Amino acid sequence: KATVSVLYWGKMSRLLIAVLLAAPLVEGGSQYNYIPGMELRDYAEGDDVEVNVNSLHSHEALVSFDFYSLKFCSPSKLEMKEFRQSREEKLGQVMWGERIEPSLYSLKIRQNQKCVRVDCSADQQTLSVADLTRFEKSINNGYRGNFVIDNLPVVAKPGGTMLGTTDIAECFDTAPRGWPLGVPSKCTNGETKIHNHLEFEITINEHTSGRWIIVAVNVVPHSIEHVDDASCSPDFDVTKRHPPMTTAKGPGDAKKIMWTYGVKWTESKTIGWENRWDAYLSLAFTNKNARVHWVSIINSLLVILCLSAVVAMILLRTLHMDFNRYNNISSPDEQQEEMGWKLVHGDVFRTPPHAGMFSIFVGTGVQLLGMLGLSLTFALLGFLSPANRGGLITAAMLLFVLMSIVNGVVTGTLLTMFGERKWKVVFGSGLAYPGLLFCLWLLMEIYILSSRNGANTAPVLSVLSIMGLWFGVSLPLVVLGAGFGFNWLKIDPVTKVTKFARKIPPQRWYLELPVLLVVPGMIPFAAAFIEIRFILFSMWQGMVYYVFGFLAITCGTVMITAAEVAVVIVYFLLVFEDHRWWWRSLAIPGGMGFHFFLYSIYYYRTKLQIKTWLAFFIYFETMAVVSISVWIAVGTIGFISSFLFVRAIYSRIKID
Repeated sequence: KATVSVLYWGKMSRLLIAVLLAAPLVEGGSQYNYIPGMELRDYAEGDDVEVNVNSLHSHEALVSFDFYSLKFCSPSKLEMKEFRQSREEKLGQVMWGERIEPSLYSLKIRQNQKCVRVDCSADQQTLSVADLTRFEKSINNGYRGNFVIDNLPVVAKPGGTMLGTTDIAECFDTAPRGWPLGVPSKCTNGETKIHNHLEFEITINEHTSGRWIIVAVNVVPHSIEHVDDASCSPDFDVTKRHPPMTTAKGPGDAKKIMWTYGVKWTESKTIGWENRWDAYLSLAFTNKNARVHWVSIINSLLVILCLSAVVAMILLRTLHMDFNRYNNISSPDEQQEEMGWKLVHGDVFRTPPHAGMFSIFVGTGVQLLGMLGLSLTFALLGFLSPANRGGLITAAMLLFVLMSIVNGVVTGTLLTMFGERKWKVVFGSGLAYPGLLFCLWLLMEIYILSSRNGANTAPVLSVLSIMGLWFGVSLPLVVLGAGFGFNWLKIDPVTKVTKFARKIPPQRWYLELPVLLVVPGMIPFAAAFIEIRFILFSMWQGMVYYVFGFLAITCGTVMITAAEVAVVIVYFLLVFEDHRWWWRSLAIPGGMGFHFFLYSIYYYRTKLQIKTWLAFFIYFETMAVVSISVWIAVGTIGFISSFLFVRAIYSRIKID
């Protein structure tokens, strides 16, 4: 007993030492490096700098729109077509609703300009009542414009018209990227102002003699109603008081809006190519609160220590006494009298009800865990930098597809163990979860399509690409893996299953299924609660999440707590002669998904300012999918740990 105790606590001490040794790595994970393989681009003085636009987005309406769905000055249709043909957007960009388009803004390295008119036709500068109404609605819904200059997103700086409002925090969200299209009417006594003049502040670094790199791009938006064309001149002073450009219609049924901009170049010797994203990432809510991350990790470690103490008591004391009682029988009467969890040795490996669905569940869970593990690995290595637009979503989708073979192996192995080698279950494993995601995503796309020019609506080619990955790669890999599981992997039960199932006595209230579905899942959720809050900020409020070191440790603590909770409760189920542990081992830690969804409701009520039914639908559909995925993945951890535990304890007792 003493030897087992030393070994157990030795393992726990090594775990704590590993976490402490990983601290410098995690701290380093919050220092940002540029993605490996991204080619440096430099310019000579006077070189043209390409300015592109990205989708309009809002954290109040959630649906992003094409930039030119509003009547801005835009290039010709031929130029737009040639631009789209010259570049290929990643599938992740399309799924996230990003649309990179060319613009008519012209910038030249180190050439300051006070006021330049955007060169477009008079027709594009004339807005009808309907155009003004769309602008007004977009501004009041918190939409922001997005520029991409040298692969850097433009960040709005407080200033210009924004400083003229009563409360900047109330009128504008705190997202680090993009610039507000205007000032909403709630902040201007009923008038909606349009930001038609942008002051670019671009920081450059002379990394070699006569060659410059762009290291930061900021913009200050202004609302200025130019009196005439001559008002935008080299002598223009943006700091003077100018009448604002509002959405109120002018004489007749149309209004002319002159789109203008200014450029100011500044030099920096401290920001280089390798760390030019630091300023953007340091704006993120997650990176401003590193101390909170450490509090979260300490909280998780305390949860692990408490659970480990309970598990140690069971493994080192209770089980030790059980083994002695079951294996050291001194009289024939004791041999005939069985007690505790040994009583159900003939039922503990009995095939669970709905074994096919159970196999699908576990196979999908292993697939999700494999995708998460590999995605985190690539993120920690720096290959999923924000500079690689859409890289995270694209990588997650491809890794999920590749992990289908593991899904097939696990499903086939479980079906063989249950004696139900059914190919229809294998196909169900390849179709069930991806089919659920695809149907919900397609429903959301159809709903978004009902709105005009929704950028989140994926083109037909992207839909076909997803279906090709699903039916052409993922499903065949599941079938291939299942064939391997059917023919090469076989797991035999360590005890013989009796012909008739043993009657289950009445159970304690705290071991009833409704309680097990809700209460135990609170423990792994508590271990990840603070990090979940940061992730939701990143998803729904435009904050950049890039502290993958903290996320990796949080995932590790969730896995340990889920495994320990499942082992403890499964042990008590067996002690009270309840051999229905298969599905319960999934439900015990899987309840974390239920608590995640409850927290998403709280987050919606307290943190978000969603205004439309479409945004409401998108938010809760997405949170439901994530909650189901958490339930499957964490539940699978509970089953695997419980299965190994049950096999271990029943293989150590003598069965007559």
